[in-house]
Formats: sequence, C-alpha cells, structure tokens
Amino acid sequence: MSREVAGAGFLQAIVFSLAVGLSGCSSFGPRTVPTDKFDYNGAIAESQQQELLLNLVRLRYREPPVFLKVSSVISQYSLSAATTVGGGINTGLTGNDTANVGGRVGWSDRPVITYTPVSGQEFSRNLLTPLQLRAIFTLFRSGWSPELVFRTSTMSFNGLDNDRARLSSRQQGDPKLFELLAIWQQLRADEVMDVTWRDESGAEGEVVLFVNSDKAGAHAGELARFRELLGLSAEVEQYLIVSGFLPRSQDEIAITTGSLWDIMLNLAWQFEVPAEDVSSGKTGPTFRSEQFDGRPPIRILNSKEEPANAYASAFTAGRWFYIENTDMASKQAFSFLQLLLSLAETATQDRAPILTISNRSLSQSLQLFHHWF
Repeated sequence: MSREVAGAGFLQAIVFSLAVGLSGCSSFGPRTVPTDKFDYNGAIAESQQQELLLNLVRLRYREPPVFLKVSSVISQYSLSAATTVGGGINTGLTGNDTANVGGRVGWSDRPVITYTPVSGQEFSRNLLTPLQLRAIFTLFRSGWSPELVFRTSTMSFNGLDNDRARLSSRQQGDPKLFELLAIWQQLRADEVMDVTWRDESGAEGEVVLFVNSDKAGAHAGELARFRELLGLSAEVEQYLIVSGFLPRSQDEIAITTGSLWDIMLNLAWQFEVPAEDVSSGKTGPTFRSEQFDGRPPIRILNSKEEPANAYASAFTAGRWFYIENTDMASKQAFSFLQLLLSLAETATQDRAPILTISNRSLSQSLQLFHHWF
C-alpha cells in the first residue's frame, strides 16, 4: 500500500499548493478593482450615450422616451478548493486493491446589476419646467460657448426668437439673435463681458451681465452692436438678466428658456431621417435652420449597416442611428445635453429596484484525478 499512499499524498500536496497559490497571492479581490472599475465605468457611459441617442430618435418618431439608470453594481468573487481520497481492498480470490484521489480548484464571478427607471412626479416636473437662468449661466461660466448654450437652451433674447424645430411651433430664428450670439462669444473670449450673481444667498439669485471697462475701449464697435441688438442703454455697465419675453427697461436682458422636453424635441426634429419614413407618415419633415449653413446642433446620421467608428449609436426599426466620432461639434452638443439631463435626475429620489439581473456564474476550475490499480 505504500505506493498508493505515497501517490495520494503527492496529489493532495499538489491540490493544496494550487489552492494556496490561487487564494494566497494576496487577496485577489483588491486586484480586481482597477479592471472592474474602469470596465463598468466605460460600459455604463456607453449605455447612457446609446440611451440618450435612442430617446432622441424615439421623440422624432413620436414615441415616448424611456430612461433607466444603473443604481447599483455588485460583483461577487469566490475561490474554492477541495480534495477527495478513497480506496478499497479487494477480498475476492483475484483482483487488486484500489486507491484514488481527486481534487478541484475553482473561482467564480457573479455580478449583480440593478436598474431603476428614471420617472416619477419630480423627474417629470424637472423635464417639463423651463430651465432656471442661474443653472444656464452656471454652465456658461464653466466654459461652454454662448452659441452652444443659448442656441440649445433658450427660446428668445429681448424678443429675438430662436429656431423652433418642433412641428407644433416651427419657425426660423431671427438672424439678429445669431449675430448677437456670435458677438457675445467673441466679447467673452476677449474678456470684455462676463456674468456674476448679485444675491448669493438666494436659491435662484439675480444674474448680472457686466462690462469690463478696462477692455471695452478696444472693442467699442462690437460692444455698441451688442447693445443695439438688445436695445440696451450705453450709459450703464451692468445689465440684470431676467426671465421673460420683453425687458422692462434698457438695463435688463429678458430671456425665455426652454424645458428639457422642449430642448430634446427641438434637437430631435433637426437631424435627417430616411425619406421613406417621412413619405410613409412615420415621422414629419426635417427642420433646416437658415443659420449655420443649415447644420443642426447634433448631426445624427442613419444607415442600414452598423457604423464602424461611431461616437454613439443606437439600433431601432431595422436601422442604425449614430453620431460620427470625428464630428466634434455634435459630440460637444450631445455632451451638453447629457449634462442637462443629469441635472434633472439628481433631484429624483431613489426607489426600490424594479428589475434586477444577475448573470450566470462565470467559473474556471482545475480538475485533478488519479486512479491506481
């Protein structure tokens, strides 16, 4: 029996060594953090882009948007090792005694991902309520360009109307407004004008546009035209920005803002769709602005073939809709829209998960077995 016992002991030693080696390489849990964190981050970011793009397409085809957020990601890891030893003595007239030994070392990964619908009264109110001026100008101060911020999120400046693309209130914007935004962008880049808050204690506060007198002289022509377009007084250097269609005095700038619903609808009606979808009545005709060479803020293309190098893509109704990865203007506007939507989500209270999905156990194992006769 010495050979069998020695063999069994040798195999047990192998299984034990493998178990110790796999479990004792300092705990493998911390080693998964860098890979898992960035992999999940990338997957969630990509899914959010696809979801927003798909919802813009749904709005274009008169379908309701649906938003889901990943409320939790739990990754469970386990490591197991086992050995078995057995033997028998043959009591018959013929035959040999037997001995066998086996072993198993395995690990498994069981991620659990929880999805929660973004809905409810508070989210709906945030989606349908016009954006607050302070929120818009906070984004403006953070570095977003005036043309992008105001072309996307506002309806009018001192009675100068913006483009309106949705079918229910379609109209071309006033060319003076786009001239104003171009001048504003240049004056801001040259640090001639900026905005500040007059009352820091208020939740909304008062937004004030002020002129930098030290640099105004070098840009007198552009500054005069800016004031002329808005009907502002040249005698003051600070202008109160208020919500409304028309100002009450020459030292006010009245701005009407759109809701997130207005903004998304406006963007949805400006990208191209297949001509047969328009002729068949699935959707209406595309709005083409007379400004910016007719280019929409977000240029969404469509194809029957999956795009090879898309920034974001979504498949629906047998067709791919996508944003090109090289289209920097569309990518910037799309990112700005994502930021606006995140502002609407932050105030929504978390609810119990509606749907929880867990994948099958992913396992790898090493099986060892030996049988002596």
